[in-house]
Amino acid sequence: MSEITIARRYAQALNEQAAQDGTLEQIDADIDLISHALAGSRELVNFFSSPIISRKKKAAVIGTLFKESLQPVTMRFLELLVSKRRENFFLPIVSSYRELRDDQLGIKPVSVRTAFDLSEGDLSALTASLEKLTDSKVRLSMKVDPSILGGLVIRIGDMVYDRSVTNQLATLRERLETGSHA
Repeated sequence: MSEITIARRYAQALNEQAAQDGTLEQIDADIDLISHALAGSRELVNFFSSPIISRKKKAAVIGTLFKESLQPVTMRFLELLVSKRRENFFLPIVSSYRELRDDQLGIKPVSVRTAFDLSEGDLSALTASLEKLTDSKVRLSMKVDPSILGGLVIRIGDMVYDRSVTNQLATLRERLETGSHA
């Protein structure tokens, strides 16, 4: 069974349990907390991915890290993952859960690459523009990529809007080489 299939099944199970318990918003916050914890610590990801570390030790670390801040449903879910030896799927499950909830809430994931960090004002204006363009709420995933020199590259689903300086220079070079005036 593929990693994506496993992650989707576990994410769906967590979502169904949260819906049944009426705790979807709290579980969403828990998933965000877990996601930030894993994204902020490569060591933590490696710890949970390691087949050498016992399930008992992993369960103890989960309890120490998250017991005070997560809903009981989420804690039981994490403990289940460890007991079933699926803790190495934490990141894909978190990602699948986020995709599932975004789909349920009508939120479109949008990835944006910029040459430098955007100010809060620019970020708010970009978000508003993208929400108007997509006619829905958006969840921005920002990445700084100095190789684009300036401008930005936006991906919404399969659509890419490349307004980077690098792309504009490549287009200009192509026009000069072919003699096109378009």
